[in-house]
Amino acid sequence: MVIDLPKKNDDRKVGPVYRVFSQDLYSTGFHGEEIGYRQDEIWRSKSRQFSKDADIMGKIMEARRSSEKEKLPSLEKTGFIILRQSLWNKVEDLDRRLVVKLFSNSGGWIASMEEMIAEEYASSFASDQPLVAFTVLTRESEFITWVKQLRRGGLSTENFVFYLLGPNNTFDTYRIEGSRGSLGDDFKVIRLKGNEKVADIDSKFGDIGGEFRVKIKDPVLAENEWFCRILQCFSIMIAYRGEIRDKINKGFHLWRDGKRIPSQHRYEVSLLANPRKLTLKTDELEEV
Repeated sequence: MVIDLPKKNDDRKVGPVYRVFSQDLYSTGFHGEEIGYRQDEIWRSKSRQFSKDADIMGKIMEARRSSEKEKLPSLEKTGFIILRQSLWNKVEDLDRRLVVKLFSNSGGWIASMEEMIAEEYASSFASDQPLVAFTVLTRESEFITWVKQLRRGGLSTENFVFYLLGPNNTFDTYRIEGSRGSLGDDFKVIRLKGNEKVADIDSKFGDIGGEFRVKIKDPVLAENEWFCRILQCFSIMIAYRGEIRDKINKGFHLWRDGKRIPSQHRYEVSLLANPRKLTLKTDELEEV
């Protein structure tokens, strides 16, 4: 799947909110999706992506409109979020690896976000500060999307970057940057072409775990599920990024001082497999 761009510039006017996603994280494990006899087994029977260590950690709500003339409807529940406990809650702090997955109301897999430990250590080594990196996989695309935190200078806010493929081998690039004047947990999404703000991410922390709301203001991107899933996954990561940075910072210094050697989970290594075997023909592999 690639982003289909409008034929005329007039077809694409960034302005009002066209689509909203709410990622509402729970504070406990007692909620509707897990209540009932053998509910976990039922979810696993619907999707192999619902692993045995899955903990339902939140719900997804959504509202959308097709034009600015329509009224944006109220949010409705469209799915839920799981956390892989064996990789986060049931290991030592320095061995933690954040993996979360999104599912539809019916239990169908939507997207996964996986923290990339080796990339984080490499980026942190180059920049001399802890930086977060993760990949996003979605059901709409066969491609893996990398989302990386970059250092832009001492006075800049947090900055992340990713790109999406477009038609005819083109691509679109986006920067997710922390909003100035906020508490540090709100972000805006900037599209390189035109330097336009195409989305906002608002964070609300509280007793119930926190809500992270994605507001998409570009009518084309509001219809692109690949783009939407990336921002949904990013919004969930906001709640964990402080713990991730602390973990990277501590592990990085221990490794530098020869006191610890980090390792990659085999599932992380599998994401580094040669993609050309999947996307190129056999005769083309001889030319690259």
